[in-house]
This record gives sequence, structure tokens and C-alpha cells, in this order.
Amino acid sequence: MKPIPKHSDERGFLIEFLREDENILNFKGQVYASTISPGDIRGNHYHNEKTEIFCVLKGKLKVLIQNINSNKVDEFILDGNKEDLDRLLVPPKFAHTFTNIGNEEVILLAWGNKVHNHEDPDQYEFIIKKQ
Repeated sequence: MKPIPKHSDERGFLIEFLREDENILNFKGQVYASTISPGDIRGNHYHNEKTEIFCVLKGKLKVLIQNINSNKVDEFILDGNKEDLDRLLVPPKFAHTFTNIGNEEVILLAWGNKVHNHEDPDQYEFIIKKQ
């Protein structure tokens, strides 16, 4: 057994469940989970190199996606209460913003093809303004 640090703030928490630099099962990338409190927002950033895949396990999330070189904004609803869950892939240079639009805490499961480096993150603020 190994403890997993929990990174918490007023919006909820994030845990890095599995990282390739832990050398477990030849796994590549990183699996992490976060919570988002009702009405709160996470994201508002993009990555130059990281691709991510997201799935809501509980709650309802509005996701805005925008290529940083375009004005086009796509909106998706990830609903953990549906019978079949949706999985959303976000490539590099696409900003993403998550808003909890439900009445319960969201549990968000994610995979990234690169391990998050807390000292030098590939993460750049980008506020999506829906037209």
C-alpha cells in the first residue's frame, strides 16, 4: 500500500492515481481523479504537449473546448448519471473548462499521456469566452 497525496482547495480535490514514473506495470501516462463542487469551475487552461481523456463518474459537467488558434467553442455535457458514460478526448493546444452544472459533487476521472510535472507544468491559462 502507498499513500496518494490529495491536492485540495475550495473547488474539491485532485489525486494522481497512477503515474508512469512510479514504474508500475509498464504503464504510460497518468491517471488522475478530481472532484468539483456544485457551481465551481476547473480547467481554464491548455497544454502544449499533453493529450487528456475525461469521463464523469458522478454528477453533471459542462465542458467547453476551444482550439487556442480559433474562436470556435464546442460545448459538451458529461453526465455520470446516464446509463452509458461518455469519454471526451482533448488534444494539445485545446483549452478546456469544466463547470459543475448539477446539484451534487462531480467525480471526474482522467488520463493524460504525459505525467504532470508540478515544478514545470505544461499548463497555460486560457479563459474560454463562449460567444
